[in-house]
Amino acid sequence: MIDSNNILLITDSEDVAKNVTEKLVLLRNNDSITVSEVKNYKKTLENSLYCVVLLHEDEDSNVTLKIINNIKEIKPDAEIILLLNDSNPQLILNAYDCGIYDYFLTDAEDYEMLIKTINCFRLRLVKDICSRNEKFLYQQGVIDSKTGLYQYKHLKEIFIDISDNLRIQNGAFAIITLDEKTKTKISTNRLSQAIKTSVRGDDIIAVARGGKFYLVLPNIDLIGTKNLIQKIQNKMGEDFLIRAGLSKIGIQSFETLDKNAQDGLTSAIQNEVMAVCLEDNIDVQNSWLEDDETENNNRKKNFKLFKMAFTNKMNNIITPLFFRYQKEFETKLTNTTVSQYANNIECVFCLKNEKQKSELTIRYNGYAKFNIEITHSGLDSAENTKIEIPLSSMTEKFLSAQLKRLKNEYKQSAY
Repeated sequence: MIDSNNILLITDSEDVAKNVTEKLVLLRNNDSITVSEVKNYKKTLENSLYCVVLLHEDEDSNVTLKIINNIKEIKPDAEIILLLNDSNPQLILNAYDCGIYDYFLTDAEDYEMLIKTINCFRLRLVKDICSRNEKFLYQQGVIDSKTGLYQYKHLKEIFIDISDNLRIQNGAFAIITLDEKTKTKISTNRLSQAIKTSVRGDDIIAVARGGKFYLVLPNIDLIGTKNLIQKIQNKMGEDFLIRAGLSKIGIQSFETLDKNAQDGLTSAIQNEVMAVCLEDNIDVQNSWLEDDETENNNRKKNFKLFKMAFTNKMNNIITPLFFRYQKEFETKLTNTTVSQYANNIECVFCLKNEKQKSELTIRYNGYAKFNIEITHSGLDSAENTKIEIPLSSMTEKFLSAQLKRLKNEYKQSAY
């Protein structure tokens, strides 16, 4: 027969049993207490509805800790309150490690016992609601059945609703994946486990196609985010490298954050580093503006005009040409990884094999010019090139010539 009472008191002391039950008499009408001797607690817990277990300490602390572990194993959903005859800091700490919710002394005031017991019920109610909601989310496909993480598309849909939270605005956005060489050695399940065991309770994780994991990390700076990525890398081990792209959240849209982090991820893969945040360079590149703004407000207007011109060049020339030549070079260059990204921080087109890496990098100087670099690394590499041109000179013809130059100089050393 199932015991329908929701509180279990485990003690061999009749005085303690009488004292506790009398002090808890003011609980809700539907709350009832069952008293069990220590020798019978396992059998009593089976097929029961206990939400709260009050455990009176044993003379031997090790026995008390063993009972706590047994209760959590038999009844993992139950919350445990430890009853102590006297204050015992070491036992309290050890008991918390084993999973108790709280403690009080056997001679505690009735209000203290009541408050802590009722808080146990409240916690259990929150857990029940979370468990029920989680089942709905699994059923609706919001949570991935394999990893237990949110699905990317649902994170994208809800981001506008959660991003008004100041903690999230003061946080970071990250995309993490396995390095290409690592993907052939292990599955992404290992990475998902490393992420889940490294993040905080209020961090949001979503899984996307291609073995990518999206992290929304509230109230954290880029240094803290990189430390978290390093923690995940340490759990993966040095033989299984990960790559990450980062972005500060602020008031940016999901699409902008996704683009910035994707470009950072591409840069991390190109340069074989753990994590890249392209926004690290923004303040350095535009720091001259802050000084000039205080001296001449007209520069603000000029800056906006040039910014519009730059955006037009990026959207109508750089981005489409990068995409077109990526497809073309992928078919013409053997044993070569072709990657590219373009945003308002930097635009990079990269050709890479095991021995050689060549990059075309375009950076807007924040005012009227583009700074263009063609860099090569590897044995017998061609000379690096630096060019500065006005915005008006960035045409399809000019950029196509630079991309073809990049390919030709790459081929001289790569083959």
